[in-house]
Amino acid sequence: MISGRRTARETALLVLFSVDVGKKPDYDGALSTFGEHLKDDHEVLTHLLGHSDYDPAPDSLLNRARKTLDPEGAHWQFVQRMVRGVDAHSKAIDELIERFSLNWKVSRMGRVDRNILRLAAYELAFESDVPSRATLNEAIEIAKRFGSEDSG
Repeated sequence: MISGRRTARETALLVLFSVDVGKKPDYDGALSTFGEHLKDDHEVLTHLLGHSDYDPAPDSLLNRARKTLDPEGAHWQFVQRMVRGVDAHSKAIDELIERFSLNWKVSRMGRVDRNILRLAAYELAFESDVPSRATLNEAIEIAKRFGSEDSG
């Protein structure tokens, strides 16, 4: 079972990815769209829960995910804090990533990898309530799930 925080991080990744592929950065618009429609999007919720059309998530699990990501709940507030934090500190985060990545510019990285790194860098630098080890482990696990074969 995926934790509520993991689900929130993966949702934040989806929001950041949607902004990254868009024509102009609109973090609040993307958050609003996800917040309004996520609870009704069976396909996205199923994927967030690690299931597929061939292995559907049980209704009880889908209902728990809807409750976890309720726009009034703590986990949705965590999604918002992460996305808005990456937005507010994007320049510093990207500079930090480039400084420590060998021979890679952020603009040349895959969108999934780039946004996972942004989330992790934000969380390490600005979210003091989460142990660094947990942040790094979560980023690696999310990269394995959403990224390429070598992302993790």
